[in-house]
Amino acid sequence: MKRLLLLVLLFTFPFVCLAQTPKEKTQKDKTSTQNKAKAKSKTSTKKTAITKPTKKDEPQAPVVDKTLEACTKAESKLEQAHRQIEENQYWVAEELLNEALVLCPGQELKYKYELAWTYYLMKEYQKAIKILDPLTKQPDCPADVYQLLGNSYDEAGNESMAIVTYDKGFEKHPKAGCLFLERGNIAYKRSNFIGALFYYEKGIEQDPSFASNYYRAAQIFLSSSEEVWGIMYGEIFMNLERGSVRSQEISRKLYDTYHSEITFNVSQISVNFNDPTIVYSDSKTRPNLFPENYESALLKACYGKNNITLNSLIDIRKRFIPIFQRESPTFKNVLFDYHKQLIDLGFFEAYNYWLFGYGNTNEAGVWISQNKAQFDRFMAWFNENPFPINPDKVFSRYKME
Repeated sequence: MKRLLLLVLLFTFPFVCLAQTPKEKTQKDKTSTQNKAKAKSKTSTKKTAITKPTKKDEPQAPVVDKTLEACTKAESKLEQAHRQIEENQYWVAEELLNEALVLCPGQELKYKYELAWTYYLMKEYQKAIKILDPLTKQPDCPADVYQLLGNSYDEAGNESMAIVTYDKGFEKHPKAGCLFLERGNIAYKRSNFIGALFYYEKGIEQDPSFASNYYRAAQIFLSSSEEVWGIMYGEIFMNLERGSVRSQEISRKLYDTYHSEITFNVSQISVNFNDPTIVYSDSKTRPNLFPENYESALLKACYGKNNITLNSLIDIRKRFIPIFQRESPTFKNVLFDYHKQLIDLGFFEAYNYWLFGYGNTNEAGVWISQNKAQFDRFMAWFNENPFPINPDKVFSRYKME
């Protein structure tokens, strides 16, 4: 039995070895394959190194302009600051603007001005002055820096220094409408209306696209007996500053002025837009004839009417233009030329409902709702076509002499 067992073991041993050998060989072959692959990879890398492209052909990594990136972040903080200011969160705005200054020191003037404006709104006038005064030493200091600095002095109780600041601004910016505005405001505060009008109207002539001087001049004239100039300045103002609270105010005043100064009774029509009490004319030899010609043409345009509504006023103003331009060609001006353009385009009616809409909201609202397509066409054109005022097309009282 032992002999038989031994024979069986001897006979089966080679088969066991043969069964295990392929597994070991497979593992060894796998390792060899990896080594060859590594060797092949090294060889390939070496060959690639020989044919490696030159630096000129290599793709370049994008260069990040860190200054531009920082200034973009600063601009975002400025926008956030503006939103905080609208919500009266001045302290939050102050922090955001200081962060913007750190991010983008290359635009120091811009962000310091905004910071000073924030302090001005906070009534921290001395802080605003401390920031703004050094900025005026810069050669590229804009006029609105002098304006804000002067206003800060004025609000801090130093009117004389405010005037000095505005006048220094004129040395760099002799045609700056904002500086004429502030000099006029100083005179207005002293109830010196003639002096105020001198600066407002000079500002209109020098910087005709700056809206605030028209607004101030219109306010004075519409509160006087020389309403004709307030009518002209007020309407131009509304075209330059569309949709603002001030524009709504002037819309009401314009309508009320036409309503009160054109009167009807049984036997006659009366038009009174010029009873000079402020300054009649800048001329030493003759009065300004524009108001008389204006009243004459307007009176003729009123024939056949018996009251002032928005509808009748628009019809009167439409009749007025050809009469005035025919009878007073020497008084050609940008506003009446604009009226003629609107009439030719078929937009004059819609324009007047826009112009006087806050003077008679009920009538305007009814007309606009009933003529929505017409009004929308006008507004689309209106928004694409700014009022054509420029230094060659200036309207002022003294240009009409």
